[in-house]
Amino acid sequence: MMTTINGEHLCVSLVPLFNQLSLPDQKRIETMVHHHHYQRREIILSPGDEGKLMIVEAGRLKLYQLSENGDEQVLAVLGTGEYVGEQWLYGAANEAIFAVVEQDAAICELTYDAFTNLLAEYPELAARLLQLTMAKVRELTAQNQFLVIDGVEERLWAYLSHLASQRGGRFTLPMKMKDLAAYLGTTPETLSRKFRHLQEEGKITRQNRVVTISQ
Repeated sequence: MMTTINGEHLCVSLVPLFNQLSLPDQKRIETMVHHHHYQRREIILSPGDEGKLMIVEAGRLKLYQLSENGDEQVLAVLGTGEYVGEQWLYGAANEAIFAVVEQDAAICELTYDAFTNLLAEYPELAARLLQLTMAKVRELTAQNQFLVIDGVEERLWAYLSHLASQRGGRFTLPMKMKDLAAYLGTTPETLSRKFRHLQEEGKITRQNRVVTISQ
């Protein structure tokens, strides 16, 4: 949830890296953030771009990389309050990730240089950043575990079970079917068939993107 002070929205309050700081400190950091508006289909991050933290204030971003044969491999779809780039605040280069706007978006950006200056004032951010980076690594590890499962249906079931463990037995899929298919390494047509089969087996019910895991 975005903090509002005297009618002023603080984008940094959306990010766990900063929202545990005091409100005066958050307001101070907000002055270092650049606000941008982007339209659907704009590519706003490419390999080799300068390292920065990108916070989705509104809208939706898709993160992906390209396989050796040029196919799109979806890594995540980010909505309001989600972010990408904490690993680049350490100075690491973005070697593979693209970000494209899926829905007109308001993005807040904090550069690597600005963050380096912040560390002098708030050294506790370094430990917090490490914690968040490790959490993202665990999430990527989970995705890799899905992809090594041979059967698409088994892969889908593992993914849905993973979401249920995080969000409860009823949840909204975080991405569109075509993006989820790319995320799980299959086609939208195959994914739809596997969803139907899981429903026929009574393992799930689904209405659009809302899924309920049967007990």
